[in-house]
Amino acid sequence: MWHDNLFIDLNYKLNNNHFSNAISHKDLNALLKKAKKEIEIDSSDNPESNENEEFNNLVITWTETSKRLLLMLNKQNQVLTRNRNPKSLMAFGAMGAHINMALQALKSTESD
Repeated sequence: MWHDNLFIDLNYKLNNNHFSNAISHKDLNALLKKAKKEIEIDSSDNPESNENEEFNNLVITWTETSKRLLLMLNKQNQVLTRNRNPKSLMAFGAMGAHINMALQALKSTESD
């Protein structure tokens, strides 16, 4: 919707020779401000933005929980290791490794 209005404005200016091969800084700023306002209006009505916000909140909660789990696993608490067979201890180690990999993957997606 907003990109359609922006396109119409630019098309109008091009067709009516409001500028030849250049656009003034003032006109460019006006178009930018108009586009930002339209984006804000569109995103407030967009259900995808609500889903995106919910997803981001879940990721934040998951990250905090995962970090707390890693701290507990790294403490090598006797509560976790007492009366456990070697396979269970290896499973805790694998779980910690996978949580670390998932946190690293998340960090790499945030840099995009």
